[in-house]
Amino acid sequence: MRPDGLPVAWCPDCAVWYLSSLPPTAEIDQVYQGYWHSFRPRDLSAGYARGLVTNPDLLRPDFRLNRLIALTGGLRGWHLLDVGCGCGEFLAKARHHGAEVVGNDVSAEACAFVQEHLSIPVMPGLLRSGPFLEAHGTVDIVVMSDVIEHPAEPLALLREALAVLRSGGLLLLLTPNGGEAGESAETARYWDGFRVDLEHLQYFSPEAMVRLAAKLDCRLEHLETLGVLSHVDFRPNPSGATGTGRKRAPGWLRDLLRPLARFTRTLRRAFSAPPPDPRAGSYNLFAILRKM
Repeated sequence: MRPDGLPVAWCPDCAVWYLSSLPPTAEIDQVYQGYWHSFRPRDLSAGYARGLVTNPDLLRPDFRLNRLIALTGGLRGWHLLDVGCGCGEFLAKARHHGAEVVGNDVSAEACAFVQEHLSIPVMPGLLRSGPFLEAHGTVDIVVMSDVIEHPAEPLALLREALAVLRSGGLLLLLTPNGGEAGESAETARYWDGFRVDLEHLQYFSPEAMVRLAAKLDCRLEHLETLGVLSHVDFRPNPSGATGTGRKRAPGWLRDLLRPLARFTRTLRRAFSAPPPDPRAGSYNLFAILRKM
């Protein structure tokens, strides 16, 4: 049982932990309305946009770009779609290194920021291959960073992404590593991944990535675990209780606690030590699949 009172379960057929009792769809959708204004506040200003396209530190390739560059020989001329592009940080980096970029996101304010301040085309809402292909054609690379843990139907979203990807194109996935939770309630009880970012609906393991590639008729080009968890909002009960049978906290209480948790994270980051090497640890799964 997660701290929000929702149960997670392990599927041995998929090698995935998943939320076995979903909140109402309207409640899930509500999380992403004003996501970058209230849930994860971001400075969506022209000044922030200028920093994204001029600050050499922000434009420096990260491990995702480095791996894509290694596989492609360079991004110049490659058509790249970032699904769940957020405020466009990765799009700005990829464009700086020669890629032709387009974004997609369910957040209206993120789409407006990317289009108006970064001058990058964006398709708002859930990715739909038909309208996307009409507007932009096929792409060479699809990036989905911190995305597939969010939708109620992740396989459907992945298939939409593959439908806009050309044959031989690359699909990059970055998601929390549910494999760290093991395969039982006993091993999963203290995994911090169940106590942060409670909008996550499923948690993939390395084995799940192998099975997913086969299911989607893709070749797994790269798979590794990396990264550490920088914040934890809830810790397990020191008595060792799992919380089974606990009622879910009322909505008004969760709405009250979320800003407090965000403020606490902000303070912790402001006064904490420099962030660790992103390649250390094993909190995230990083996979690249090639469409066959």
